[in-house]
Amino acid sequence: MKKQVTILSLFLIVSATLFSCKKDTTSVKSRIIGKWTVNKIMVSGNTNELLNGTFNYTANDYLDFKPNNDDQVELSLTNQRTIGSFVTSLGNEFNLVFPEGTSYCNISTLSATQLQFTAKIDKTNIVKVYTLTR
Repeated sequence: MKKQVTILSLFLIVSATLFSCKKDTTSVKSRIIGKWTVNKIMVSGNTNELLNGTFNYTANDYLDFKPNNDDQVELSLTNQRTIGSFVTSLGNEFNLVFPEGTSYCNISTLSATQLQFTAKIDKTNIVKVYTLTR
């Protein structure tokens, strides 16, 4: 009887170890983690009309969602780097927090190679549509 209990306990421990180590591949956070190339950003809602429009970027411009516990995000556009954070929620929504303010984001496209989302900056009428690839 003791041998059966020991074998059953060992089986449960091994099973729990194997099944608890699954990688999360379905959540928004796990799918956006990594470095994305910024192709373009369409901006609207600025009071200064010169700041509205479609802005195209090069392969050197990126948005990098870091896989660390701090949920850091790094935005590099035209050699100007900004560090912020991101918070995901249920569904296709997440928040970006940068020095310019918090952006409430809604994903319209998310695949292994493409990410497009709309970001509304808090307490403003500014809306940015990001088109990213990797």
